[in-house]
Amino acid sequence: MPRLLELLRFNIQALFAWTPKRSHVLSLILGVYALAGWGAFANKASANRDLTNQVSLLQTDRDALVGRQKELEQANLDLLREWQGKLASVREELGQAVTARDAAKGQLTSSQRELVASKKRLDQARDRVSETGSIKSTEASKKAAGKP
Repeated sequence: MPRLLELLRFNIQALFAWTPKRSHVLSLILGVYALAGWGAFANKASANRDLTNQVSLLQTDRDALVGRQKELEQANLDLLREWQGKLASVREELGQAVTARDAAKGQLTSSQRELVASKKRLDQARDRVSETGSIKSTEASKKAAGKP
């Protein structure tokens, strides 16, 4: 272990004992700037590559969404046509039902008139029969005809 400390002390002393020349310092500074520049370029290129990947993914997603939107619009149009057809058939059925109802109302009205007329005839016949008393004689003749 003491040997390692001596070696480390020697290296530190050698480092501080070094006196760089102007050309060495300039080369060192230019090298550091070159490394920093290439590092910045690599970083920027990597960021651009990531952005390019993100853009391509977004374009793919957008294309998928546009396709899905077109499918939904087509499905919407199909449903609209279907409902319009159903609505037309329901309207037609409603028209037929209204026509049938009107016909039934007409028949009901004529039947009610006939019923009123029949009631009047029946009442008139009863009035005539009760005035003349012909029902009693008719009943007696029926009884007499049934006994022999």
